[in-house]
Amino acid sequence: NLSNIAVLTLNLLLAGEMEGTVSGILRKQSKPKSQKFVKESEGASTTKVGFGRGKENNAQLVEKDIEKQLTRQGIRRNTDVVELYLANSRYVEIPSLHEYKALHVLWLNANKIYKVDFLKNNYQITELYLQQNMIVSIAGALKHLSCLQILMLHANQLTCSQDTVNELKNMLSLHTLNLFGNPIAQEEWYRLYVIHNVHSLKLLDRQSVTYHEICAARKLFAPQLVRIKDSIKFGRREFNKPHENLKSKQPGKRARTSPVRPHPHSKPVLSPRRNTTPMTFTIFDWETTGREFLHSKARTAPEKLTVSIK
Repeated sequence: NLSNIAVLTLNLLLAGEMEGTVSGILRKQSKPKSQKFVKESEGASTTKVGFGRGKENNAQLVEKDIEKQLTRQGIRRNTDVVELYLANSRYVEIPSLHEYKALHVLWLNANKIYKVDFLKNNYQITELYLQQNMIVSIAGALKHLSCLQILMLHANQLTCSQDTVNELKNMLSLHTLNLFGNPIAQEEWYRLYVIHNVHSLKLLDRQSVTYHEICAARKLFAPQLVRIKDSIKFGRREFNKPHENLKSKQPGKRARTSPVRPHPHSKPVLSPRRNTTPMTFTIFDWETTGREFLHSKARTAPEKLTVSIK
């Protein structure tokens, strides 16, 4: 009996040790897995939150970038900023730049901007680079920029040519414009339409605007103005058509005309007489009038010379 009891106790002890070792092994294998899973989940959550904050703080990133440029160049006042470079930064929205009233050149190319609503008080801009963005329309965004000379809008998503041209047609200083790479550039007569409406252009889509293109655009989009211009005879001689008073009143019969014989005592006629349009030139000397005439206080009328030539 004692031997049987000893054998049973030994079996129980061996079974307990085996269970302990197995449980220990399982615990060792389960702990690193749980820790790794927690770390991965924490990393995923942090990256997700960081991406959200980047979208929300887009305006703050732009402001920090501007501050870095100002400190690098030693500029302390916003009114002294003349040029800003914010290109190749993947900005989606740009905050208002109304503080930089003396801004002349602005670089915003190679971003993800889809609307232009940040230049409401920047009236002195002369060069604006907005190429390689996602801009859909510029209606109501650039009309007030009367000093604008260079505008780069190629490689965007402009779809309405009428809205784009209406925004630019009153700019008298705009001489360089790029619109290629937009859907509007695929429209028929696109180039002539832009040339006809924006009269100050000298370079469109990296090609110079020629006189033949200007004439072709006028004939295509304003034929009535071309007819009126051709009917004005000032500054050039154009002979009138012969009078039609020699036609007979009865239809189907020709009028009989007798040859005109010159008088024996008359002088020889060197050239036939033709009716021409008279031209009048007026010369006015402003140096002799003085300032009194400008303020309508002159005592004597200024001298004026008028010559009529026929």
